[in-house]
Amino acid sequence: MIKKFISNKKAKIVIILMLILGGAFLGYKYINSPRESIGQVEAQREERVMRGDITIDFDGDGEAEIPVINLDFDISDKLKELYVKEGDEIKSGQLLAKLDDTAYVKKLKTAEINYRKSLASLEQKEEDRKLSLISEKQKLADLKSKLDEIEEEYLPMLEIKDVYSAQAIELKKNSYESAKSAYNTQVKRYDILVNSNKNIELEKANVESAKLALEMAKDDLSSTVLKSPMDGRILNIAYRIGETIPSVKESGQVTANTTHFMVVSDAHKVEVVVPVSEIDLSKVEIEQGVEVEFEAFEGERFSGKVVSIDALPIIDNNGLVTFDVRIELEGGIEKIKSGMTCLVSFIMRQRKNVSYISNKAVSIVDGKQVVKVKNENGNLETRKIKTGLTDGKYVEITEGLDIGEIIIIEEKKVE
Repeated sequence: MIKKFISNKKAKIVIILMLILGGAFLGYKYINSPRESIGQVEAQREERVMRGDITIDFDGDGEAEIPVINLDFDISDKLKELYVKEGDEIKSGQLLAKLDDTAYVKKLKTAEINYRKSLASLEQKEEDRKLSLISEKQKLADLKSKLDEIEEEYLPMLEIKDVYSAQAIELKKNSYESAKSAYNTQVKRYDILVNSNKNIELEKANVESAKLALEMAKDDLSSTVLKSPMDGRILNIAYRIGETIPSVKESGQVTANTTHFMVVSDAHKVEVVVPVSEIDLSKVEIEQGVEVEFEAFEGERFSGKVVSIDALPIIDNNGLVTFDVRIELEGGIEKIKSGMTCLVSFIMRQRKNVSYISNKAVSIVDGKQVVKVKNENGNLETRKIKTGLTDGKYVEITEGLDIGEIIIIEEKKVE
């Protein structure tokens, strides 16, 4: 009985010692555990392997600009016909509007009459000159003939003065001198007439003036018609039929209250202007791809490319230096309006249509990248993978995982 008691007592002591030692060991392990902190627990969540784009980029705020031209009449008059309305798609050369041309038709007819009159006057002056030349040339011939005749009589008289009286020789001399003077005068007159055509030049100048007036009248009449210089879309028409259209030459930003007669956009082109800081400018280059998201169309992304970078900077009041970068959108632009604001992502590197997962799912074990995968049986397995480009949040999977597979992401949560 005593031996049995002693044996039971020893067994109890051994059990107590074992419990104390076990508790101490567990306490030590809990306090000195390197993996978990007090108040933290492991949390797991599941994600699937996705397909999409991995992009490294930087963002900038931009504003849409639809390339436009302002269409105005070169002359002023009342609007007679309007063949289009706002929003219409138009073609190059299409007739858009017409002014009242009554006054300009009359002006053209008057200019045509004046031009014909000037031509007729020139022809008359040229004909008169020809007749004058013929007449003066005939006079010159007659005077030369008369001079020769008198000269034939006078010169022999000088050789035989004894035969003729002094009075007869003097009379013949006077006749000779008079005929010679008349002939010389006619020579000069004829030379002047031949070499001088001031009247003709004046008439030619009148013809040129009348011709210019005629061309201007034609231009004015043609200016009463407005045609489209390009394919496009009508954004704004500032006047109605019956209103007087001024010849406007203003410039500046295009708005709905412009005084230009008509504003037309390039129907197939939308540009976005982004002020890029001098720090980020080195990351931008011509033909670089971009993605654009407009505030008005949240969640919808538009593709484009850089088409120009301003050479001159813009410096604001705070000394911030930026350069305007112009981007041309590539499609789906029909609903974009000029002035719409947007966020532009300048793509520096991109992998399109690839498999990707969260960076948090990837661990390094023995120098290898691994992820935990939930198989078809619901069991977890550790699988080696290979990765590509990462944007800091997601990473491209090049080997080891298929689209749709379930991966496990382990995160620590504080309780």
